[in-house]
Amino acid sequence: MKRIIALLLFCLIFASCANDSDIASTTTAPQDTTKAPETTSLPETTVPETDEPKAALKIINDYLLPLESYSWEREYAPEYVVIHFTSAVVNHRDDPYNMAYIRQTFTDYGVSINYIIDRDGTVYCYIPEERAAWHAGKGTLSAGEKYTNALNKYSIGIELVGMGSASDMSQYLTEKEYAALDRSLIGFTDAQYTSLSLLVDDICTRYGIEKDREHIIGHEDYSPAKTDPGELFDWGKILNGETK
Repeated sequence: MKRIIALLLFCLIFASCANDSDIASTTTAPQDTTKAPETTSLPETTVPETDEPKAALKIINDYLLPLESYSWEREYAPEYVVIHFTSAVVNHRDDPYNMAYIRQTFTDYGVSINYIIDRDGTVYCYIPEERAAWHAGKGTLSAGEKYTNALNKYSIGIELVGMGSASDMSQYLTEKEYAALDRSLIGFTDAQYTSLSLLVDDICTRYGIEKDREHIIGHEDYSPAKTDPGELFDWGKILNGETK
């Protein structure tokens, strides 16, 4: 509990001290802020402890985005986990996985994420779980109209530093540009899958979320215009053999 209180105090201090140079001019949220009709209380523990037996899951909080400018206070307990991929390949073809460049991409577009998993499996917390990150944008789920353009409020977002197939990346790169990429940059690493599996399992346990494809979804499942995590993502590595 002391660890959680310390983290919350850090987040408040970080947000209050961030100056204008830390934040891009575009800070528009990707969906409306209309309050949904019902509330669900959050469990007491909302931030994973890093000193528990799960030694492989290392969470670093050094890359927090300014909270008031890039998230809302969470009103509803998370019901979904949304998986994305991210890189800075559009503007930094030679160094697409530089974490400083990736963070700048988030601030440039006024979006955010709860967690981002680097190629070596390190997990960075950009927005703590007790706040709703702006990652899902506009979309729909067959589970109900309350999620329409409002999934941020009901989900935790996780980014994998990586790139998908040529088809997945076609909105960002031409065929020639994609073909010129180092093959080691394509897809996702075993270390990422290990950390993602541990993180998803921990989130699902704490919030009572079913660890299946109905509740652990890709951005593409919510917003058809999106392609992440894409064709190269192996769902079976985090869903106990379920590959659909």
